[in-house]
Amino acid sequence: MYKVLLVDDEPLITIGLQALLDWEDDGFEIVSRAESGEEALTYLKEHPVDLLITDILMGEMSGLDLIEEAKKIQPKVKCIILTGYQEFKYIKHGLLLGIENYLVKPVDEEELLSTIQNVGRKMNAVSGGNQAQEPSTLMDNTLWRFLNGEIEKNDCLERLSLYDIQFTQPYYAVSILSFENYYRVEILKEIRTFIEEHCAAVCLFTPNQDLVIIIGSEKEEELYRYNQGLVEQLKDEKRGAGLFYLAMGKPVKAVDELEESFMRAREYSLLQLYSCPNVLLSEHLTIDKHEELKKQQEFKETIVKQLLKAEGEGFQRIDSFFQDLTKNSSFISPPAARKYIFNLLSYIHYSLQPNDLSYHTAAIERIVYSSDIDEMKAILKEYCQELIFSIHKQVNNRSPIVQNVLDYIHAHYDEGISLKTLGQQFHVNAIYLGQLFQKEVGAVFSEYLNRYRLEKAKELLKTTHYRAGEIGKKVGYSDTAYFYKQFKKSVGTTPSEWRKII
Repeated sequence: MYKVLLVDDEPLITIGLQALLDWEDDGFEIVSRAESGEEALTYLKEHPVDLLITDILMGEMSGLDLIEEAKKIQPKVKCIILTGYQEFKYIKHGLLLGIENYLVKPVDEEELLSTIQNVGRKMNAVSGGNQAQEPSTLMDNTLWRFLNGEIEKNDCLERLSLYDIQFTQPYYAVSILSFENYYRVEILKEIRTFIEEHCAAVCLFTPNQDLVIIIGSEKEEELYRYNQGLVEQLKDEKRGAGLFYLAMGKPVKAVDELEESFMRAREYSLLQLYSCPNVLLSEHLTIDKHEELKKQQEFKETIVKQLLKAEGEGFQRIDSFFQDLTKNSSFISPPAARKYIFNLLSYIHYSLQPNDLSYHTAAIERIVYSSDIDEMKAILKEYCQELIFSIHKQVNNRSPIVQNVLDYIHAHYDEGISLKTLGQQFHVNAIYLGQLFQKEVGAVFSEYLNRYRLEKAKELLKTTHYRAGEIGKKVGYSDTAYFYKQFKKSVGTTPSEWRKII
């Protein structure tokens, strides 16, 4: 657990902050609360702290003075400032002290959660040996949250004005640079500095160890030339990047559309698997993505069938899956690798539909913190072994009629299915079938069907550009509004919002 110290001269503020989140769920523990900078410093001299959250204006010692003194005692402590709009002028001083973010009172729960999760990812990366994450700034946090749709444009521009950054060009494009030597701090810093100075770009480090580049230009076609020129520069061994991929999102006309350009850059970044390194991945790249997705789908279906039969070839297929990850290059970025592994793991899980979800959750958590492909492969194999054991145990306890119904649902989920139609299909009383299904599967029929359709909807949201309403109809929902309602109820976000975060 990362240790957190809360400081505010109003005790109700720190009590409220402590109660606002389930801190331990994200790996944090509130170890103490202080009502003044002096009290906080006394605590810091005796106890290690990973994160300091402090009000900016407090009695004799301000929050900024506290941070300055705290870093002398514990240089690696991360800091977040609490402020009011009228105190905005003080934030610039905080930037020099390396604050992670500032939170405007009353503190927004989502912004606080997003900020501490971001801090947690950076500290996890550092503890895992990736020192490149260390030089974090409020600017990086601001841009990252804006590109992910977490803050409004005006709020973003206000914060960026502290760095004298303005977006005044008529065209912009967001690119993502993934490179082999990302873990070497000096190279990462040099490449960022070079890009910012020679391309007039704004850069930021992501929690996933990539470099995001925002380039503006007078003309749309110039953006492609800038990015292609950057590729040629990075090929120079003197830059020290090693093997790399530069993924460029589509050019956009307004700052409001940067999020869309970033989403496209993330999509193109996944094309690392189908291309040799040291290239620009963009809409100009001639790769039949739909054909590749079709191949992936066929592979996933094959591996599920083999795993379900407990065939050894299923695990050999997993080996071949990981060989395919690096067939074009010895380097593939950890975020791209994780993306494909998550897709495969989720497909296996929701195709086999185990009653026990703990295996899936544990595997996801372990892969999130893994940056080594061999380790990811071992995790996936271990998950499959545990899953197959569980599946065969529960299948052996199922009656043939329920297993037939499950197979039918998995094949015809996009059609109008009900207990009545299933009863007619398998010549059994619908009421009896519903009772037997709930007893053996552990969920009522309608709940199971709804859950399965939503998982199929997620697959389409990840792998296609269909509108959410169209996807709802493709997975069996005749009423679009009902699909949205069920998705939001089950997943916690709308289909469009979920598509942005995967």
